[in-house]
Amino acid sequence: MRNRPSLFFFVTIGLAASFAAQAQDHDIVWVWNPHCPTPIHVDLRVRLDGKTVYATSLPLCRWERQFESGEASFRLTPGRPLIWYGYRSDESDGTKDPGDPTAAGTTLTIELWQAGGESDVIELGYLVAANDGLHMNSIHLLSPTAVSATTMAPGLVLETRPETKR
Repeated sequence: MRNRPSLFFFVTIGLAASFAAQAQDHDIVWVWNPHCPTPIHVDLRVRLDGKTVYATSLPLCRWERQFESGEASFRLTPGRPLIWYGYRSDESDGTKDPGDPTAAGTTLTIELWQAGGESDVIELGYLVAANDGLHMNSIHLLSPTAVSATTMAPGLVLETRPETKR
């Protein structure tokens, strides 16, 4: 008989956790999904030294969290070196972060995906990889109603803005 109260406790905790997870899946948040029933569109641009190197339009809508599915990728081969800060570089010794350089002509694969959705923003995950490994893995906060910019590396900027006309 003594085991039953503890078993009841663990079953109750397990069920509560399961219901909490289900509730999160059904939260209404901003999602990036090509099947949005009534989408608004946000322009996404990646610029290198002010020049657009990638552009797309993202269909967004307020929908259940379980429908977060947006993703895109592209390749970029900059004609100049890029220096990445804060991912592979180490600033733990207290000195200035020297960065993690990639040489001019290095082909980079940039992946974008919805990492999370909230009531007012989308957490847009991005990573940058080359043949020698991952150089950046971070988040851009995408607002469906305002311009937002994130510097991926000096001179390489990810920008999102509400689309003016469709």
